[in-house]
Amino acid sequence: MKTPTKIVFFSFFMLLTIACSSGTEKTIASISTTADFTFTPKNATDSTNYIVFTSKSKGTYSSLVWALSGETIQQDSVIDYYFPKQGTYPVTLTLYLADGSTVSVNKNITIAANDPAYIPNKLIWSDEFDSTSLNMNNWNYETGDSGWGNNEWENYTTQNATVSNGMLAITAKLTGPGQHVGDYTSARINTGGKRSFLYGRVEIRAKLPTGRGTWPAAWMLGSDIGTVNWPACGELDIMENVGYDPTWVQGSIHSPSSYGNTVNFGRVQLPDCSQTFHIYGMTWTPSKIEYYIDDPTKPYYTYSPTVKNVSNWPFDKPCFIILNLAIGGNWGGAQGVDDSIFPQTYYIDYVRVSSYQ
Repeated sequence: MKTPTKIVFFSFFMLLTIACSSGTEKTIASISTTADFTFTPKNATDSTNYIVFTSKSKGTYSSLVWALSGETIQQDSVIDYYFPKQGTYPVTLTLYLADGSTVSVNKNITIAANDPAYIPNKLIWSDEFDSTSLNMNNWNYETGDSGWGNNEWENYTTQNATVSNGMLAITAKLTGPGQHVGDYTSARINTGGKRSFLYGRVEIRAKLPTGRGTWPAAWMLGSDIGTVNWPACGELDIMENVGYDPTWVQGSIHSPSSYGNTVNFGRVQLPDCSQTFHIYGMTWTPSKIEYYIDDPTKPYYTYSPTVKNVSNWPFDKPCFIILNLAIGGNWGGAQGVDDSIFPQTYYIDYVRVSSYQ
């Protein structure tokens, strides 16, 4: 399902003016295919900053791409877009033909006034873990010792996640002889079916466990995983760390084009990640995904395929959040598990999601 960038409204009492630059530009000429689009306010009831763009292109083409405000949106012939600030914005619609050529049209839209209701990166949801138990309106427990697709050794239970003193603690324990599946307990929770998000900023403030064999993570999966399965649903790994390489934190992207041992990842050295709380963040827009530590203006990894498709960009639909502490597994246990380190705790101060614009 394609989700519009924004929900759109309009007032006819003229805070908006629309200006169109002349002509259609064909980067490679095609007599039978022409690119064109119209743009209008969404309706007559609310903000002047929400616009609907509709392709009026003619002829045969394999795909189309909108480019506006530094972003690209693919495939949809009708899109809604939000312009929060006054200004003139160029908009380009490009048609991709079967022979590899393109036909495009450029127009300008002028927004006459700032949206008075606009709050950049407005907080839209959070769990501050200020209660004495996990808020089950937000979270689900996942339980069991199935290996979780990664040959992990822990048994996830409902007893290993506790909330107190304003934070969530996920504690991994040695409960058996060791060195086998089920000899360790831990917790894995997710917001699936309760809280899902499309675009925006996601931040997890956390202090990580340490020791060979630990594998804490904060990540997201596409909400349609139950119908399209993995990796078609997409996976956004905001933070992962493995105990045998304790000073490095990684962010990864999994999609049908590259998954498992994905080529799409970035790493950053963070020597105090097990002693100090840090913010592990992701900025997610229709055109790119950025991972950062503490400061969103300084991403350490950016993922932005030039041409987006279902193989490399299943990230135009809602995803839900997962927090877990795995033990062992293909990556976390690549150098074994040290049974002398337990118990180990992954502390989460908060999870916050802010609006995209």
